[in-house]
Amino acid sequence: MSSPSSSSAVSPKRSSDGYIRLTFDAFLSLSFPQKLAWEDNCLQEDLVGSSIPAFRAGYCEWATEDMPVVSIGWAWFGLVDGQRFLAPGGISSNVMFVTQTNYDLGMPKTNELLCAWLARECWQPVEIAYTL
Repeated sequence: MSSPSSSSAVSPKRSSDGYIRLTFDAFLSLSFPQKLAWEDNCLQEDLVGSSIPAFRAGYCEWATEDMPVVSIGWAWFGLVDGQRFLAPGGISSNVMFVTQTNYDLGMPKTNELLCAWLARECWQPVEIAYTL
């Protein structure tokens, strides 16, 4: 099997199952200019009911502008001291990471890589968390 061309790594295509398959390296080159973040009191109450000391909670949704749109969403919560964390449940996305030879890594590995990527991103600035 030949390796994917550089153009297919840069221009992801939607698969028949709805996933956009790309390598992690190709994903790292994407830009997410559409960034939404909002608070959700019901989520905060649910987390507190699950013994998570959430002072605030909400959701984030990031998306690319190019077609097909790569979308990543997650729930978050904040403690009274301002620290913010990914809420239980992980990340929702239409991405499936593949190897350089186009074999699926599977959802567990894709989610693990998305969580690792998100850990290094500035995804919850203070001004967004407190505006809604």
